[in-house]
Amino acid sequence: MNIKLRTAGDLMTSQVLTIEGDETLRAAAAKMNAHHVHCLLVPHNESQRCVGIITAKDIVQVLCEGEVGMLDHLLVADAMTAPAVSLQRAFLIADCLRLMRMSGVRSAPVLEGTRLVGLLSFTDVLRAVAS
Repeated sequence: MNIKLRTAGDLMTSQVLTIEGDETLRAAAAKMNAHHVHCLLVPHNESQRCVGIITAKDIVQVLCEGEVGMLDHLLVADAMTAPAVSLQRAFLIADCLRLMRMSGVRSAPVLEGTRLVGLLSFTDVLRAVAS
């Protein structure tokens, strides 16, 4: 089957890792490192909605502008991208890739309506192409 005709729901990772916005950037970096991922989703406090996304790139940008000790003082909410560029589960991969590329993101939350159901990354797409 043509990969571009598959949907975000077909290729997304269902088990997403999250972190609260009031956690430190060091805690986010440690969680990403422990789970071998390059981003964490930041959920809405009172629902299954996604407010933002924190990536390794966001943390590295903080390091470029300051000292490592800043990771203990700055919070995820201070550096995350919000609102996160998100995709609907039924979007075709071709459209997802176009939107992600135009937005400059490598990972995006996947929603069903407003409910968070997964995460789609370029790695997920490459994995599907390779198999």
